[in-house]
Amino acid sequence: MLTARCMIRPSRTGRSADMDLIIEQGGHTTPLKLADGIHLVGRAPQSSVRLTDPQVSGRHARLRVDGSRLFVSDLGSLNGTELDGSPILPAQGELEVPPGSTLILGGVTLRRSLDPASPQDNADNMTIHGTYDPASGVSPAAGSRIMGALSGLFELLTAEDDSLEDKACAFISELVSADRIVMLEDSGEGTTLEKVGSWTRTKEATADVLLSSNIVSRVMAGRTSVLLRDVREASSPPSESMLALNLCSAMAVPLFDNRRVRGILYVDTAQPGTFFGEVELQILTATANAVGVKLHNRSLDRELATASRIQRALLPSALPIVSGYELHARLDMCRAVGGDLYHAMTRNRDTLLVAVGDVAGKGIPAALAMSACMLLISTLGEISSQVDAIVNLIHRQLWENLAPEQFITLFLGELDPETGALTYVNAGHEPPLIARANGRLDRLGPTGPPVALLPDSQWIMEQATLEPGDLLAFFSDGIPEATLDGEDFLGLQTLRDTLASGKGRPLDRICDEAFSSVRDFLKGNPPSDDVTLMLLRRTPS
Repeated sequence: MLTARCMIRPSRTGRSADMDLIIEQGGHTTPLKLADGIHLVGRAPQSSVRLTDPQVSGRHARLRVDGSRLFVSDLGSLNGTELDGSPILPAQGELEVPPGSTLILGGVTLRRSLDPASPQDNADNMTIHGTYDPASGVSPAAGSRIMGALSGLFELLTAEDDSLEDKACAFISELVSADRIVMLEDSGEGTTLEKVGSWTRTKEATADVLLSSNIVSRVMAGRTSVLLRDVREASSPPSESMLALNLCSAMAVPLFDNRRVRGILYVDTAQPGTFFGEVELQILTATANAVGVKLHNRSLDRELATASRIQRALLPSALPIVSGYELHARLDMCRAVGGDLYHAMTRNRDTLLVAVGDVAGKGIPAALAMSACMLLISTLGEISSQVDAIVNLIHRQLWENLAPEQFITLFLGELDPETGALTYVNAGHEPPLIARANGRLDRLGPTGPPVALLPDSQWIMEQATLEPGDLLAFFSDGIPEATLDGEDFLGLQTLRDTLASGKGRPLDRICDEAFSSVRDFLKGNPPSDDVTLMLLRRTPS
């Protein structure tokens, strides 16, 4: 039975041979052979690989050949060194250059050769008969077969279940004549490859996958697909595992998600006379790329779902009950995570602390800032400080830690239930509205700038009084700034009308009506911003 792991067999040191490179400079191509050892690359006379391009520094880079392996390091060159399109920093030290990779030094390109027509001895009982760089496109024959499978591939990638890995292996079995297909995936960069999916022709459990470190390095580090057309063609006898499985042909390709290689898709066959070729290698590579992207997106969805659960857990699970008052709140996020917040808690002297805020921006960055603000409000709310001191402490913490473009609008108030006195700071937030029992509508305007916007901000405390029957509404700009086209906005009149007609009505009904007004204005389209509304009413005497 296949255990959930990938067994990697280290390569054994074989005989030393010259390393083949190709230099492309000024429209000319020159072959280059490098022996074992260190080679200085640059325009300096003492360079063992001397390049005349003016964009190449005198001491540009260093190459080191160790048997079948090639390493490169940048020596602080002016125009830099790139490996397969990624810049190499001097501080990174040596990086391995897999077969088929491309180095760019200034205006010169160096390619590490690998001729698919000439089998390459791994010195580990395997002969690689071909490799394939996914960036080089596919042949017409492979493209035709891929096009014929597009409907099945689409169905596979749009399915919403947790069996993607096994289904992907089964789908591949319809494209190539295989006996065994195994998907190996890591759980993050630098972690061990684990078996996550498989398919066998016999429907039996698969044996351990034994891959050489050479193959793993080529696929994972070099993002190169590897073809073992005939595993019996080697300079030495096949490995014991291959003999036991009686394998004829095998392939290993990268699970590339357009950001990194997250695993390996491995296919083999023991059918006599069945040998994989370049077409099968290209088909497998293209399919693995599509599956890799799906796996990445699924990981993001799961991470977002987890983040959403954590963020919602930070919101009050139940609002405090205060004698003589009613309290109700609702927050609808326009995405899985958001930047709106609300909070209500009783303090040690029986006052009620209320907060409503909105982080500039959306998505994960806004959610992280919202979470930090919520934790600060909860923690500092336990301290017997006035609301202006709490806002100042929140500001000092967030100013040091938020990104420069981030800030938070925040209304923080403390209510004395006995007198109805509300002492508050409005840090640039949408002014809350008080629908008075006598029909008047008051607003609690800003008393200072948003939190974490300016380094030396100050806030003034103001006070308002809730009389019996008064209704106070705290809300985010997701209500007045609801829009379909960025030009026509809902505004506040609908909310004012809803509050004015709310006398004697349950707070949840008033809240639902306000949210329905937003939905009606958007004509069923999803909102572009979070929508928050918290209602506080002093019950009539």
